[in-house]
Amino acid sequence: MKFMDVLQASDARLLWEDARSILQSQGATEQLLNLMASCNPLALEDSQLQLSIPSSFANRLLERERDQVEKALSQAAFEPTTFMIAGAQASSPAPSAPEPTVNTAAAQPQPTFTPAATPSPLPQTLASSPATLQPEAPSKFKANPSFGAQTSMTMEQWQAYQRQASVAETPAPPQPAAAQVTEAAPKNPLVEIAAEKDATLTFDTFVEAEENRYALQAAKQVANGSPQYNPLFIHGSSGLGKTHLLRAIQNYIAVNDPSRQCVYRIATDFRDDYVKAMQGDRSVKDALTRNYQNIDVLILDDIQHIANAQGTMEFFFDTFNYLMSNGKQVILAADVPPAEIGMDERYSSRMSQGFSVAIHTPTLEFKRVLIETFYERMHAEGIPGTLTRDDLTLMADRAGGNIRSIRAFVQDCLLRSTHQENGRLEPADIMAAAAERWSREGLHISIEDIQSLVQSTYSVSRQDLVSNKRNKEIAQPRHIAIWLSRELTDSTLQEIGRHFGGRTHATVKHSIAWVEETMETDRLFQDRVNRLRDRLGGS
Repeated sequence: MKFMDVLQASDARLLWEDARSILQSQGATEQLLNLMASCNPLALEDSQLQLSIPSSFANRLLERERDQVEKALSQAAFEPTTFMIAGAQASSPAPSAPEPTVNTAAAQPQPTFTPAATPSPLPQTLASSPATLQPEAPSKFKANPSFGAQTSMTMEQWQAYQRQASVAETPAPPQPAAAQVTEAAPKNPLVEIAAEKDATLTFDTFVEAEENRYALQAAKQVANGSPQYNPLFIHGSSGLGKTHLLRAIQNYIAVNDPSRQCVYRIATDFRDDYVKAMQGDRSVKDALTRNYQNIDVLILDDIQHIANAQGTMEFFFDTFNYLMSNGKQVILAADVPPAEIGMDERYSSRMSQGFSVAIHTPTLEFKRVLIETFYERMHAEGIPGTLTRDDLTLMADRAGGNIRSIRAFVQDCLLRSTHQENGRLEPADIMAAAAERWSREGLHISIEDIQSLVQSTYSVSRQDLVSNKRNKEIAQPRHIAIWLSRELTDSTLQEIGRHFGGRTHATVKHSIAWVEETMETDRLFQDRVNRLRDRLGGS
């Protein structure tokens, strides 16, 4: 490579890193910062930066942020500066001058999460070693478009400059040579770029709360390549964010580690792949097996839908065992934990051998956070309409437990407000919008509803539930039913006591305290109780 080309490439890299630092100081999203770290600056000519990007998916995301990035580039360069994408996997020529040794592993963007505020029953490795994006050290060397004209610099001066820069800068992102290897590898037809609507399902757009914090932490660890949670099994009722987390893993890998072959599949599509292959000849079957084995990360959503498809399940576990034995990552999701899917025990036990984590139905407090977050995002996106603080509070009080439905509810209320003369909703308007989406029965749970579910779950009679029997088989379901009655209804402790055989205020308080203390020390018990609450929470 010519000496001037080396200077140009360094100029480009310094300018790109300075622009990234500016955006970081301005509070840019983690997704944008990680995306920029995965790009490779090639050259700077006539105030235009040439970039190599890791994938077409990254190309699409970067184009979406072009205005913001070019504004930061212009600020860093002290003159209007644009960027041009040289090719999805273009490579820069290697300089003839010796490069300083850099620990590129340290530059790998790490998912960020907030540790739980209370002591966690998670494995110590998850609680104590979060994958955190480290802030970059500010560069001492500002990019200057005229730097390439300094032809009097000797090779020794150039090497000294490079050594200084390597100390001041964070380690460079992975070099394009890796991208060349990826490009040369045969394309696996199962590896698809997420559709536009799914590309927005990232860790940045996921709303974190106590109900989903453990699942979010585990998903970020897996996305970053941690082998500790394999397989990862995420379970919870429909609409609580399982698919969002699965897609976030896929999207994170596509941007930050495109050399990893990641396949996302809904279980019914996986079944269809198998059925079609079985209808073909031997070569078709072999190709399907080869394609599913030639990946690094398999994500399978809604696995409960294939629990009774014997042939599909056998093919899945052949694939599962192959991937696991070769150190590949498997991520699964279902409405219920592995043991409750209703499949053969040899399958459910294998799925339970890794890390199983639940996402729970939102509490009233979390609904408020969700509604406020969705409202702020929609406003930023330019969706018309205005909601007051009182409106948001009433909406949380009337909303059901399905997060997808809550988001649609917020948009519905915003659009309704634009049709009002004063641009404001009346409480009756909000309640009408909620009633159209969630039935009154789903919003107002009765103690009888709770008793009925507990009776069927624990195989006890109503007579036993309200009796004075104290054996564990009766007392535990009774304590749980009383606790759920306090959590999910507006009944006073005296009213709850009357529904359970005329128990006193003190006796009801004892049952509530027993459940809460047991949940703190027994994770399995906590999951069982929360699943009952989820089932009563409606959708």
